[in-house]
Amino acid sequence: MGDIVDSLDFRSASFSKTSNALYALATRLFPICRSITGEGFRASLEILKAEYETRGGGGVSPFQIHALASGSKVFDWTIPPEWSVKDAYIITPQNEKICDFKKHNLHLLNYSTPINTELDFEELDKHLYSLKELPNAIPYVTSYYKRRWGFCLTHHQRLKLSKGKYRVFIDSKHDEKGVLNYADLVIPSTTGLKDEILISTYLCHPSMANNELSGPCVAIFLAKWLHTLNTRKYNYRFVFVPETIGSIAYLSKHLKHLQKRVRAGFVLSCVGDEKNYSLIHSPKANTLSDKVAFHTLKNKKNFKEFSFLYRGSDERQYCSALVNLPVVCVCRTRFGDFKEYHTSLDDLSLITPKGLGGALEAMEEMILNLENNATYKSAVFCEPNLGKRGLYPTLNLRNQPPQISTFLALCDGENDVLDIAQMMNLQGYELENIIKDLLKYNLIKRIKL
Repeated sequence: MGDIVDSLDFRSASFSKTSNALYALATRLFPICRSITGEGFRASLEILKAEYETRGGGGVSPFQIHALASGSKVFDWTIPPEWSVKDAYIITPQNEKICDFKKHNLHLLNYSTPINTELDFEELDKHLYSLKELPNAIPYVTSYYKRRWGFCLTHHQRLKLSKGKYRVFIDSKHDEKGVLNYADLVIPSTTGLKDEILISTYLCHPSMANNELSGPCVAIFLAKWLHTLNTRKYNYRFVFVPETIGSIAYLSKHLKHLQKRVRAGFVLSCVGDEKNYSLIHSPKANTLSDKVAFHTLKNKKNFKEFSFLYRGSDERQYCSALVNLPVVCVCRTRFGDFKEYHTSLDDLSLITPKGLGGALEAMEEMILNLENNATYKSAVFCEPNLGKRGLYPTLNLRNQPPQISTFLALCDGENDVLDIAQMMNLQGYELENIIKDLLKYNLIKRIKL
């Protein structure tokens, strides 16, 4: 597939520039009020589309934005009405405006119904949400599938509220004739192989950086990088959806194709911090996705692996019993394991250019390991004479056997490149040149992709 190691060396040389560009994209997306439907979600997709199209190349963009009508059935679910909001706030008895949606969009319970009334504090308090354990954080609370209204505020702020009359105002709308949007793009194989690698991420949370924006930003830059490769064994399908309902909707439209074509898949979530690298396995932890993700991440900083029991993002849908796609979830710090999760504290200070860039390079390594992976079998009995082919030292200095000899010794037709790399304590893509040399002299033959 071209020169694998060189492609990573290029990325390393431009790491700072790319990392800063990743962070700049997150900064641009951060203020937008998003939900599982609505204009904020569409606007965010358009920004991602424009970022991908800076790759050049012209022609019709493969980044396609789709719509499903509200009320559509998607398996056991129904696409909800499209939600929009113009303004929301509370006026206290002291005539102070609090929980101002225009100052911070997390102040409004996501998918709130409209209201314009006065009520006593005791009644208002039933519609307020705060976190005692994080008194300075505004929680992120949603009610997508049951009509209600509410406001979110810091617990410190809540404790200061007094009895009296409050005015509550929410200018929102639930459009039964609206749509749910999602996007996908497919970067084609250059070899004619029909198998696909799935990369899925979500884009529905408002004003949260690590939980929300890190996945789409890393995914779109990964797509741009894949576009630069001279050869690609696999097709690469990128999916940008609202979490849960979006992946269910996407599966309802593409299930048979995905079950037939997807060889490995990755959900990207919370990949913007610098603390950990995390892998949430598929249910049986025995897919190619599990294997390549573990192989790539195992030596990363503070690597942690979790069973499927600790699932939390769209791997829940892709790995559900009747879908059963080979999908794992990749994070830096796993969702729910950082205190800022689903609160206003998950802001742009929680992610860093270095954290985003590290996640991107880890995914690039994962892709290159997949591209270089195959199963080979030695084509000659005993050790071949590597020296006469210039592949082995002709002067015996009692050195350790070179890597090419070790690789060849392990090519038994059962071990794939990832297996052999694991035994040699290397990354699979680091064996690319050895494989090329052995194939050049017909010393190994590929028996399985």
